Amino acid sequence: MKESEIRPKELFEKYLELSLKDAQNFNKSDLVEVDCPGCGERSKEIKFRKNDFVYRICKKCNSLFCDPRPSEKALELFYSESESSAYWANVFFPAVAESRREKLFRNKANSLHSLLLKLERKPKTICDVGAGYGIFLEELRPFFPDAEFFAIEPGVESAKMCRQKGFSVLETTSEKAELWKNRFDLVISSEVIEHVFSPKDFIRSLFDLANDNGTVLITGLGYEGFDILTLQERSRSVFPPHHLNFLSVAGFEFLFKTIGFRFVRIETPGELDFDIVKNSGFADDFVRVLGDRGEQAISDFQEFLRKHKLSSHIWVTGLK
Repeated sequence: MKESEIRPKELFEKYLELSLKDAQNFNKSDLVEVDCPGCGERSKEIKFRKNDFVYRICKKCNSLFCDPRPSEKALELFYSESESSAYWANVFFPAVAESRREKLFRNKANSLHSLLLKLERKPKTICDVGAGYGIFLEELRPFFPDAEFFAIEPGVESAKMCRQKGFSVLETTSEKAELWKNRFDLVISSEVIEHVFSPKDFIRSLFDLANDNGTVLITGLGYEGFDILTLQERSRSVFPPHHLNFLSVAGFEFLFKTIGFRFVRIETPGELDFDIVKNSGFADDFVRVLGDRGEQAISDFQEFLRKHKLSSHIWVTGLK
């Protein structure tokens, strides 16, 4: 898989352009200071600034996070009214939905099925938090033919599409989904945690949705991946106020255990770290030389990143 297959350059650059505009126009009086969203540590230092926002590094667990950041109310307003959010929902994602189904969601469904077999889990009730168009749930159906599928999705149009596909839908966020507490064998959430005001409140809400002995899986961005560690503020994954949280492996583990999960598994099965750095315009001599060594060398390097939890694409599984 290549970056261009899921993030076409022209569309993604337009999205980043609108995100920059939104960031510069953001009312900075709506910003609030926070402690580390992973371990709760107060000791932190400035790592870099981007688009008029500050990112700090936790001195205890090495998580990266935007601080100060938009309040919960300001974020809710931002996602409902900003140009970049509208562009993502109405232009970018519809254009890449089927490509992402083939390149991302189908493989992800297969990987999730394999993971659950290893963990000896056979879910009969599955809930996707931040389900979007319901594509991932669709791809899970063949692997779990006897399961019931549910979606939590705050977007009006996305929630409507999920209903049209036959999923039971709660049109809200997980933090406000008390109606479905303690209900599901499996709760999943893809690429949501980097957006939320409070990762702790978010993970707690997923914990509450799972039933006793249930499983929670989140996927998202971690700080300790090759592309983000290499590019830092030049990374196109770091764009406030959309992406606020980039937890370390230790930060994710601490957070899940603090919430109360009895077992936590962390892996970084990413495929794009090298490709992202190569295409960034900031590739160093190492990346250039590795690229010259050919596809096998690149594949071996990406496998090394996956094996040692050094990809920025992270999966965190918790057993309740």
